[in-house]
Amino acid sequence: MKYAMILKKTILFSNILVFCTGSVQHHHTTCTDVGALEGIVDSLSELNKLAKEKIANIEGTICSTENNDRKLHFFAEEDANCKNLPQEQDCASFYNKGSRLSRVYKIWPTFLNHPISVFCDMDTAGGGWTVIQRRGDFKNNIEVFYQPWDLYKKGFGNLSAEFWLGNDAIFALTNQNNMLLRIELEDFDGSKRYAEYLEFVVRSEVNKYNMTFDSYRGDAGDGMATSNGMPFTTKDRDNDKWIKNCAETYKGAWWYNACHDANLNGLYLRGKHKEHAVGVNWKFWKGYDYSLKTSEMKLRPVGFVPSSGALK
Repeated sequence: MKYAMILKKTILFSNILVFCTGSVQHHHTTCTDVGALEGIVDSLSELNKLAKEKIANIEGTICSTENNDRKLHFFAEEDANCKNLPQEQDCASFYNKGSRLSRVYKIWPTFLNHPISVFCDMDTAGGGWTVIQRRGDFKNNIEVFYQPWDLYKKGFGNLSAEFWLGNDAIFALTNQNNMLLRIELEDFDGSKRYAEYLEFVVRSEVNKYNMTFDSYRGDAGDGMATSNGMPFTTKDRDNDKWIKNCAETYKGAWWYNACHDANLNGLYLRGKHKEHAVGVNWKFWKGYDYSLKTSEMKLRPVGFVPSSGALK
């Protein structure tokens, strides 16, 4: 039955609502006897909204044929009849089923009411990564990431080139499992660095996509430390701690504090630049006046175990 999966997911939401009790204060939910769910869903109102959307979709179509130039969240026409819906929640699920090719796959995260397309990196550090951001040396892309809130919410770009997967999708991915975020950086001389963040979580839009993580490791320097615990800011939605809008001033969108040690959604300025801190910057590696050649942000469950010999 074509709605079997969505009904299963709706029941999952209902079960969570049954087990989570208490009062809602400042959009936070108090849950008792459900320690495993702590940090997974902190907004009861948002969870209820998503559950209602799933129920509504049972009576309607769940596959959109909407024309979407972003080519991220909607499937090709052959999938519009709701056949071949994915059961995998992320790229690690595909890896564990034997897929080893890095390419675009279709997944259905638990906390989304529709499937999405994602790029899976099955090669780096054991594979199984769901890529949520990519910057690179593409044509006419200086201001491609200087976008408003709604586009960062939905996602934009091309999965085969550079893109932002979307804050709703990142929320869903980071709340269905304990996640590891890996950030990979490269300069124009071919040097590379990486940073990893354990227990990386992005909250829902109700909580302004607030981001937290537990700990850092890597050789790039901790460019996310000042962003830990911060909501997301765009040029039209100022949620940072600075008197001005960090996104507007530094031409990006990020979990800005006041303001940043990393600006991976900044202007693509190809190396050294004159205007301070507006590029694809990582303070603790190349500083505020060097825009990196590439950056990739990718997610994988903390407990993921690569196959024997897969680590590189």
